[in-house]
Amino acid sequence: MGAIAIVGVLIQITASVHGYRYWQLVAGKLINSISMGIACNVVPTYQSELAPAKWRGAIINLYQAVQIIGVVIATAVVYSLSTKDSTMAWQIPVGLQFVAPFILLVGVTWMPESPRWLVWQGRTEEARDVLHRLHGEDPNYSATAEVEALVAAFDEEKAIRAPSLLDVFKGTDLRRTMISVGVQCLQQAQGSSYMTNYIVLFLISLGMTNVFQVVMILYCLYLAAILFSFILPDYFGRRPMLIWGAAVCAACLTIVSALNVGISPATDSSQKAGLAMIFIWYFVFGLVWSPLTWITSTEVCSARVREPTLTLATFSGFGVGLIITFVSPYIQDAQYGNLGGSIGFIWAAFTWISIPFVYFLIPEFKGLSLERIDYLFEHKVATRQFQSYQGGMDEENVPTVSHSGSFDKADADK
Repeated sequence: MGAIAIVGVLIQITASVHGYRYWQLVAGKLINSISMGIACNVVPTYQSELAPAKWRGAIINLYQAVQIIGVVIATAVVYSLSTKDSTMAWQIPVGLQFVAPFILLVGVTWMPESPRWLVWQGRTEEARDVLHRLHGEDPNYSATAEVEALVAAFDEEKAIRAPSLLDVFKGTDLRRTMISVGVQCLQQAQGSSYMTNYIVLFLISLGMTNVFQVVMILYCLYLAAILFSFILPDYFGRRPMLIWGAAVCAACLTIVSALNVGISPATDSSQKAGLAMIFIWYFVFGLVWSPLTWITSTEVCSARVREPTLTLATFSGFGVGLIITFVSPYIQDAQYGNLGGSIGFIWAAFTWISIPFVYFLIPEFKGLSLERIDYLFEHKVATRQFQSYQGGMDEENVPTVSHSGSFDKADADK
């Protein structure tokens, strides 16, 4: 991933060495996007498999937090260079992309392999060493006991059926795929990709000035919200945050669009009210749907097809984002759809839709181990009973293991 990113950035930054070669810039961007595609699948999966259940939400949130830090830095650099007319005005921002992959290539030397992946490959001794290294000399923790529990869980997974890429569309994995794909697509449909690409045009359509400064403040507010999300998902849970976050975001988008339709031309008061709603939207979306989309879509995947499920989910989400990015200018432009600032009604509608989607389909994963989640899905536990269901697992959220290291079948059946 790091090597591909460096190659892509290098191709981009040399696009003006001998004249200006537009397609070289495009080619470099495409190669760099491959590394980004790998990152959105590998990084959350790796984080979820290393993290203890009680900290998993916070650790997966690091993925989103680092991205937003990059956005803030890039936006500040672009703004500071916006008045320059030399090639350095674009080469410096592009060159900043070298930093992250170089740090990754150096840091990967000290990164342990996922203990769950090691167990799946039959390398239990290595898994035990990794877990011991991660937990240190904790007197209340036994790496051996956890490896035995992981082995038992994976044996049970394999006993159900041999892993196959088509499993994402079969049995209980289909339910999990629908959740992972749905939450990724709804995040984009709520206006995430639109705000990422067209927030400047949206602010202009509302009659606002000093747009660049406003965008910079919005991104900083977004980052602050992401930082709060290190604590809240593991404290309040996923479901209530997703539901209430969607309700607030939908209300904000509805109000902004209603102001645009009801007050034309915009007044100073309507602009301030609209801007206040956009600030609230950015903060709440950054607090809830931005990080929890990745947390939820990663947690819900089964052990046997975690990577294919997340790949399908992110591909679907990016596909929706691509459609929105392509179609939005035509919907908004005066010569075509002429919605202007009223385009927010579309994102508000999808945000309202996401509330029943979460309520009826997404279980609460707070404090549950990945193995416990697998067990609950395999036994077709109802969405709202994940936290209260008691069958087949001990108080530590791991499978009940016999002395032979396999499931105690009688206990599980009971």
